[in-house]
Amino acid sequence: MRLPIGIQDFTKLREYGYVYIDKTMLMQPFIEGGAYFLSRPRRFGKSLLLSTLKAAFVGRKDLFKGLWLENNFDFAERPIIRLDFSNINFTTKTLDEGIVDWLRIQAQDYGYELMGVNARDAFRELILELSKNGKVVVLIDEYDKPLTDLLLEPEKRKIHQATLKSVYGTLKPMDTYLHLVFLTGVSKFGKLSLFSDLNNLEDISLDTQFNTLCGYTREEIETNLGSLIPPILENLNATEEDFWNATKRWYNGYSWNAIERVYCPFSFLLFLKNKEFKSYWYATGTPTFLLELIRDQQINPLEFEDIGMSDRAISVADIDQLDAVSLMFQTGYLTISEIKRSLNGTSYQLTYPNEEVRSAFSSGLLLEYGKMLPHQIDQLGFTLRRTVQNLDWTGFFAEINQMFARVPYEIFPRAQRDFSVGYSRNLVLTPKVQHKQHS
Repeated sequence: MRLPIGIQDFTKLREYGYVYIDKTMLMQPFIEGGAYFLSRPRRFGKSLLLSTLKAAFVGRKDLFKGLWLENNFDFAERPIIRLDFSNINFTTKTLDEGIVDWLRIQAQDYGYELMGVNARDAFRELILELSKNGKVVVLIDEYDKPLTDLLLEPEKRKIHQATLKSVYGTLKPMDTYLHLVFLTGVSKFGKLSLFSDLNNLEDISLDTQFNTLCGYTREEIETNLGSLIPPILENLNATEEDFWNATKRWYNGYSWNAIERVYCPFSFLLFLKNKEFKSYWYATGTPTFLLELIRDQQINPLEFEDIGMSDRAISVADIDQLDAVSLMFQTGYLTISEIKRSLNGTSYQLTYPNEEVRSAFSSGLLLEYGKMLPHQIDQLGFTLRRTVQNLDWTGFFAEINQMFARVPYEIFPRAQRDFSVGYSRNLVLTPKVQHKQHS
């Protein structure tokens, strides 16, 4: 069985016999047309989703053999424009130049030579030209990458912001020539004409109909990957119940409707391959900027176990005034645990999705707050575990106090926040006090 680890191209995945968990039934609304935006964390299959749609619209019915879409779509070919910002060059060139170069290559595939010299005009020109052969499908992958790559460089980011606004602003006037517009990204940033001018763009990120569009359910794993589980049980000397409890705790828990929960596909596939519980997803992108932002905004890390957010804050991020908690949700470090609806509006309770994220992110916070090295954090964990096993409470609290002593007290002014556990340099925990609190 070939596991599709890191495979984002649907054609390659199907032609080379990789496992594909059929999500095509959920794609029916997109096939019928419209304008959609989907936000999901990295490594959740957004690029594969767009690649699948592209294969359908170029008429590759052979790739869908045995899938739901095979008998539910006519596979009529449509002209396609795909902007993939993970491959568009905006490091050695300006973003505008990179987009134009990308569009020229796609125009050449259709036997057309673009005349437009800037991204906005070239985009509009290509849509008009291709629409002569039918309404156009526009697929935009990682629309926000030119912004998220420059979060620490506001001046360059503003230039990219202006370029993207001009390009995305062409879509609404072109609606007559478009069959489908589908954009994916990690964050939904406000102040882009994409979300203000293109008012027919439907944000399906929190739509319960598409909660499992990206990610694996347990049922999908049992049906498509079940044959790989028995060897793992033998390798780990575990029962099937132990297996599902452990994998649920480590890799499940992501939800955008507070009802259904899905596994992180990247982490779960690597677990099946390596047969070891590790933080696979977290390791693909250490959130240094996010950790610094949490520290700078003086957020109590204990809040992340259960923190409330408004509907506006959870849906849209302000690129000019970033909110750490909003970004944590949109980037996958927090997920929805509960949705509260009332006459006053909708609010959300967020928490860590699983142990993979909780343990890795907590270690990252220790690195940031305590300025500890990775091996020091590991040693602290080993020492605390040993003291608990030996009921050595004096040693346990000595280690805790030593850890707190590393954290500068100035980062958490008591005048601003009332913490259940303080971070003052005068804070000292003792076994006697702690025992009374928990008796």
